[in-house]
Amino acid sequence: MPHLNFFLSWTPILLIFVLAVFFRANALKLSVWGLLYTLFLAAAVFRTAPGVMALAALDGMLTTVPLLLVVYFGILLSLFLIEKGSLQRLAGWFDAAGKLNPVTHGLLLSFGVGNFLEGAGIIAEPVAAPMLLAAGLRPKAAAVLSISGYAGLMHLSLAGVIVTVLAAVTDLSATTLARDLGILSFPATLLFALSVPWLVRAHKGVRRNLLPLVATGLLAAGSAMVAARFVAVSIAGMLAGVTVVAFFYCLNSHLPRIQPGLGRDLAPFLFIFTCLAAVNLVPPLRHLFRDVWVVAVRLVPGHTIFLRPLFDAYLYLFFAFILATRLHAVQGDSIGTILRMGSRKAAMAVAAIALFGAMGQIIAYSGYSDGFTHFAADHNIALCLANGLIAWTGKAYPVFAPLLGWIGTFLTGYGLASVMLFGKLQLQTAHIMGISPSLLACALTVGASIGSVSSPFKIALASPLCGAAGREGEILRATIPFGLAVSFATGVVTLIASWL
Repeated sequence: MPHLNFFLSWTPILLIFVLAVFFRANALKLSVWGLLYTLFLAAAVFRTAPGVMALAALDGMLTTVPLLLVVYFGILLSLFLIEKGSLQRLAGWFDAAGKLNPVTHGLLLSFGVGNFLEGAGIIAEPVAAPMLLAAGLRPKAAAVLSISGYAGLMHLSLAGVIVTVLAAVTDLSATTLARDLGILSFPATLLFALSVPWLVRAHKGVRRNLLPLVATGLLAAGSAMVAARFVAVSIAGMLAGVTVVAFFYCLNSHLPRIQPGLGRDLAPFLFIFTCLAAVNLVPPLRHLFRDVWVVAVRLVPGHTIFLRPLFDAYLYLFFAFILATRLHAVQGDSIGTILRMGSRKAAMAVAAIALFGAMGQIIAYSGYSDGFTHFAADHNIALCLANGLIAWTGKAYPVFAPLLGWIGTFLTGYGLASVMLFGKLQLQTAHIMGISPSLLACALTVGASIGSVSSPFKIALASPLCGAAGREGEILRATIPFGLAVSFATGVVTLIASWL
């Protein structure tokens, strides 16, 4: 029975993989079929009470509300700025003296701008994806690069929240975790950087761009590691982004020229960054907006949903949209047209993300009886998958620890979900194997970050922002094996580190 449950726990992943790769299903179809199959699996095989599944699904959808609002307002803002030519001008402005080719342009915008945004707590896709499209990249490449640019460092981004949660889950020192996370960031970040020519279809330019490719990966990971260990984890992602941008400007020996209307084009983004930097980095504001002015909702045991309208990005995206319409002197009728267009474009992505959120929580709460009164660990999909993977791999488990993190993000859409689901298991496994618990916990967490690039949830978020809506299955067909390969490469580094 344990072997059967282990095999069946893989089937939601296999279903999404088959639908994406062989049927090229879009995000909404993936989410609908994934949710329906997960409901069947949790009820028929893993003996989950119907009431538990209903509450878990509702909890999952409510948990995604901040992201849904970010996607909606991000689409409104990007559509408006593209229509006004603002994003196109900004993408050209970032191209110092017009000397950047598609590879280096992709590196600058994805690893520079993307990491800076994620580090500040701003979800990168609503800004980076349309900006990459405006820079002349294909929609598919723009969608993937808007994620892969920060995926190797996401665990050191988001103002350090993932390190904080990992420390709380494992009871390990945040300083030790930051050190190991920094070390394991190098292979993933470097591989993501080296993949850019493949994504932009400039394979012949690999040799010519080898220096910026390698330098981008090393500088991003290196600056983030230094910041996390010696300054503050909360600014590690932002420093990585700034370092990459500075590198390209130094490489071209030319700062971008000031252009007419630049202040108007930059104003919405400066507003977003200033607001989110303030609420993340100014202690009184951080405490007030994150801990005091908060609405708490609890539908299922052990999980409280916190809605923080003045701490999260969506409110500032909305205000940035209003600011942009005022700066461009748009009348009320035109704003209504943009709202209708944005709502149509956002509908599929919003629905898909909500359903993926429901699917993730059903997986997390499978195995509970009515009223959450009894929990059967051997009937929890996530634990069956994790324990089976540990049992099957034995001493080679460090190679597969990042894969477990990748799986958690693939299924739920959240890197933090992988940490919450599988974090404590790493301590038990490390004790049995006699290796560093911090190393295994960090390998899991880096794998969870890598999983972003293969996550149907993340792809559904990025695609409509850069003209790739409906092509999510085609994108996943490339990013799933890519994400797995980067996870295994990180696992090999983890295994070598465990021997030292």
